[in-house]
Amino acid sequence: MLRAEAVEMVLPDGRRILGPAGLAVVPGTLTGLVGPSGSGKTTLLKILAGIVEPTAGSVSLDGDEAVRRTADLGYVPQRETVHRRLTVAEALRYAARLRLDENADVEKRVRLVLRELDMVEQADTRVGDLSGGERRRAACGMELVGHPRVLLLDEPTSGLDPVLERRLMLMLRHLADQGRAVVVSTHATASLDLCDQVAVMDRGSLSITRSADTAVDALRRAAGGQDEAPDVPAQLDPPRSGVARRGFWLEYAVLVARYRRTLVRDTRTLRILLLQAPIIGLLLTLLFHGGAFDRPGGEPANAVMVVFLLMTGAIWLGITSSCREIVKERGIIEREFDVGLRSDAYVLAKATVLFALTAVQTLLMVAVLLIVHRLDVDAGDILVLVGLLVLTTWVSVGLGLVVSTLARSVDQAAGVVPLVLIPQLVFAGAVIPLERMPGLANGLAQAVYARWAYAGLGSTIDLDGRISSTPGAVEALGFGRTFFRVEAGASAAALLCFLIILLMAAGFLLQWRAQEEEG
Repeated sequence: MLRAEAVEMVLPDGRRILGPAGLAVVPGTLTGLVGPSGSGKTTLLKILAGIVEPTAGSVSLDGDEAVRRTADLGYVPQRETVHRRLTVAEALRYAARLRLDENADVEKRVRLVLRELDMVEQADTRVGDLSGGERRRAACGMELVGHPRVLLLDEPTSGLDPVLERRLMLMLRHLADQGRAVVVSTHATASLDLCDQVAVMDRGSLSITRSADTAVDALRRAAGGQDEAPDVPAQLDPPRSGVARRGFWLEYAVLVARYRRTLVRDTRTLRILLLQAPIIGLLLTLLFHGGAFDRPGGEPANAVMVVFLLMTGAIWLGITSSCREIVKERGIIEREFDVGLRSDAYVLAKATVLFALTAVQTLLMVAVLLIVHRLDVDAGDILVLVGLLVLTTWVSVGLGLVVSTLARSVDQAAGVVPLVLIPQLVFAGAVIPLERMPGLANGLAQAVYARWAYAGLGSTIDLDGRISSTPGAVEALGFGRTFFRVEAGASAAALLCFLIILLMAAGFLLQWRAQEEEG
């Protein structure tokens, strides 16, 4: 039995948004939770699910604290929690691999859940192609794969027409009849007759009835003059007691496979990302005629700019490929964190797939450039150059993931890109050489990874030697005698340090934001 006893939620400013309220839910029953908007339904459901800890009171499941039994508590939030580019069966399969024990029969569990949801015929249909009601059922399936004893749903019928709403409620009735305790919050009253009990919320208080008509009358009274009450605010950190059921590397492997599949199926975005690279390379070939790197007879000024723009292209590819990749899944991963998903495994999985993508982008960009510009260096140096460019792109992926963890929307993430890109370009040392920068700016440049990438790239193709051997070039360009003498190994080491720091920051910030925004 799931039991809430005298639970309360009081905000730091003293406002009470819930309780004291009590509710008992027994296996095999369907409980409807109704009330006006802002009456505290979502807050109560999150408390029952062990996601949010109440200010006072307790929630227990069979005598144990609910926060210690989150694996037995399934929670379906209002936001979407299923990747639209996966099929229903694939989404359930990945959810099962992340939630079940390593020795569990995943395929058997997926088949069982599909039958419970009456979605066997939709198993191979992409979630994005389902109707609204079918997507809600698929979201229920994401929780059912974990064998929950209690299923809590927040407004699953919102936006559905009466026919789909009734069908979904009948499915929930069926799930309850199989022995689960099901609690569903809803604005719809037409299907309350399917419920064994109805809990009516009014300004945080709770009353229980077994009559649908009585519940409707109480709901109408509660709606009259109801003031909007906020849900649990960001500053109330939820408990995170769930423990991941799989080892780090197994969880990482599942996340890599899932992300790779969703990325490949987003053919439009993938096509745009891959086309950017050769276009950048083509533009560079149009800006500068061949021979800039010849020795003798080359043009050091053009060579310096080609290397700078090549690095700029690498930074651009890395940031733009990654800046949306976490924020677009925020609703999905917040729920997965509730059941024990590791933020470090998630970030590393994202980075791994993006590393492969951006490495291909970088190779395409360099290949187009080399068609026109012969670098006049050994093949080994060209490989080092490409390696440093790829590493620069990977550091930019890390920066993009940090942006994505902090952004609240995809549009906001895209808007922040110029703010993080411009400092890299300004302090790289190409627009104004480090030797000519004021002291503070010079110090800031040392903390910008583009400065180390640019110096290492220039050193690899001996830009210092090319400049020194051209009369007047040293004075004209303003580069000191040491800027392009940074060894490729030192440049790579610096870039690796930046990469590790950024990936660790992304993982930490992701966990922090998930906790801050819960509620």
